[in-house]
Amino acid sequence: MQSALEKIKSIPGKCILERELSSSSISNVYLGILNDVKAVIRVDLLVASRLAIDRQHEVNLLMDISHLDLAPKVLYSDISAGILIWEYISGTQSLFTGKKFKANDLYQLGSCLYSLHSHPIPKNSIDIFSNSMSLYQSLLVDSSEKIFFKKALNLYNELLQDATNKVLSHNDLHPGNLLWNKKCYFLDWEYSGVNHPCFDIASLVKSLKLNKSQIKELSKGYKSRSNLFQIDTLNQWIDFIEYLEEIWKISVAKVS
Repeated sequence: MQSALEKIKSIPGKCILERELSSSSISNVYLGILNDVKAVIRVDLLVASRLAIDRQHEVNLLMDISHLDLAPKVLYSDISAGILIWEYISGTQSLFTGKKFKANDLYQLGSCLYSLHSHPIPKNSIDIFSNSMSLYQSLLVDSSEKIFFKKALNLYNELLQDATNKVLSHNDLHPGNLLWNKKCYFLDWEYSGVNHPCFDIASLVKSLKLNKSQIKELSKGYKSRSNLFQIDTLNQWIDFIEYLEEIWKISVAKVS
């Protein structure tokens, strides 16, 4: 398989990898420069093509919501080569790694999430979440895995019965995908697509370990629909997210 240095040779102009920011079984992410612009460069590994991730859909969505100023600007993409480059945004992630939030921080975070969820779902949008669930179901073939997946799927289908309309969701919100620079930016949109709004809300509550008063501040920024921020409901969504995290780990291990 081609190395990242070999892959970037195909990029028009001058592209430099300065240092690795993160590495996973799916892709490697680098800080670099593209034609004199500070950039973040993601280079996919082979396993990315085996998961239900549609890179063109990700690029299209980022272009569609660019006016919302919720995500870095796309500078270059080559889907066939597994390369996506976006403009670097300076900021901090440490704000989201502890429990000491200022009320306004959570308000702003809720406001940014509301901006995403209230944006019209783009035409020809692909349901990445459902596609991923179908793939996971096909990969979990052992009897114990099938039982585990069925429990998760039954819970998800049960949670969808509240008649809440699906929205444009990020689907992978945790501190590593949150950046703060006077406002909040969401990073890594590879799993974005339509979903129940509580999936993103519960992901934040779980990953940021928010208490009741902090959830209330988040809901104020979201222009709260109180039913979306009920603790009992969010706890059920958190149960599903924990199922899904384990299912994702098993699935990635299998396709790797």
